[in-house]
Amino acid sequence: MEDLGGVAGSAEWVRRVLAGGWGERWAGEPVRPFSAGGAVPLSHTAGLWRVGEGTGSHVLKVQLNPEAARAPRFYPLKERIAAHCRSRGVPLPAPVPAVDGAPGVWRGGLVCELVPLLEGAAAGEFTPGQARAVVRTGLDLRTALDGLPSGVRDELATVHLPRLVDEEHWPSALRDAVDRLLPLAESGEDAWHRTAAEALREVAAAGRLLAEHPVPATGEPCDRPAVVHSDLHHHHFLFAPAGPGREEPTVEGVLDLDNLHVGDRLLDLAWLAEAAGRVAGPAERARSVGDFRRVAERRGLLCPGEERLLMPLLLAHSLPVIVDIAKDILERDILSPVWPGYFALLSPLRRLEIHRLLTAPPPA
Repeated sequence: MEDLGGVAGSAEWVRRVLAGGWGERWAGEPVRPFSAGGAVPLSHTAGLWRVGEGTGSHVLKVQLNPEAARAPRFYPLKERIAAHCRSRGVPLPAPVPAVDGAPGVWRGGLVCELVPLLEGAAAGEFTPGQARAVVRTGLDLRTALDGLPSGVRDELATVHLPRLVDEEHWPSALRDAVDRLLPLAESGEDAWHRTAAEALREVAAAGRLLAEHPVPATGEPCDRPAVVHSDLHHHHFLFAPAGPGREEPTVEGVLDLDNLHVGDRLLDLAWLAEAAGRVAGPAERARSVGDFRRVAERRGLLCPGEERLLMPLLLAHSLPVIVDIAKDILERDILSPVWPGYFALLSPLRRLEIHRLLTAPPPA
């Protein structure tokens, strides 16, 4: 690894990266790491550093896990896609160009990107107004991605996603969860075994829906290939601070394009359907999910009948991740305090409820 002085990801290392990648004026800026401040970390593969203080601060993102990095040609392509979306009104933060004009720099085998710090914040549970704002912004993003030139999709298709879990084939992950891991989890009596068992029971329950609506496994051809964000969970929407004249919540920024790839375009819509269901109260939740479906269909982004595919697709996308975390707990003895938060984020039971709401007959 290239010697930049200091440990990779340390404050000294960050200052050297800033000076070398973006110029000496950045070397004197104060830097401090972001903390998660909640159950789910800001990133499980990257270090996030605040650069500067007050208005005009920035965030340096350092991909600390080399296995999570994409091929170098992915990052300029990602920025081309993001610029296309920004030109269509999608609030994606624009990176600060490095001294050579690139959207990021490589140092010691690690990719580093510098973006303006947004003032807004994510929400764990939405008000109905916030849910509407997320759906509206997410549908704008899906529309922009659908409008990309076909050559961009073809180029992205050659840049594969990194494999970060042992098993990305959801049918195999489901079988392993039900046949082997769940009995193992239920045989223990400590809190970690109980946590894993609860998550695996949800996985088993989701298997019934996937049996009724099977979807392709990761890497298999799909019927609706498109450039997809693929990770539009609620933590990736930042709401603008409330202020005078702002009656409705507004999404200030959509984060994390690192998982852009060519896949099923319904995956982004599935994430948005789940976001619409993150409101309190059964009646409000049903209304919000129903509104999502009507707006998505009215905008031509969801065809009648496709609503039945959304949650199975999202379940197939996340089951291998849940099962891999269960393996960390039960077999690898990796007992991270963030695991319960990830189980909550990816909860199959929530998705089963959203499926029920999406497919319910319209009220008389």
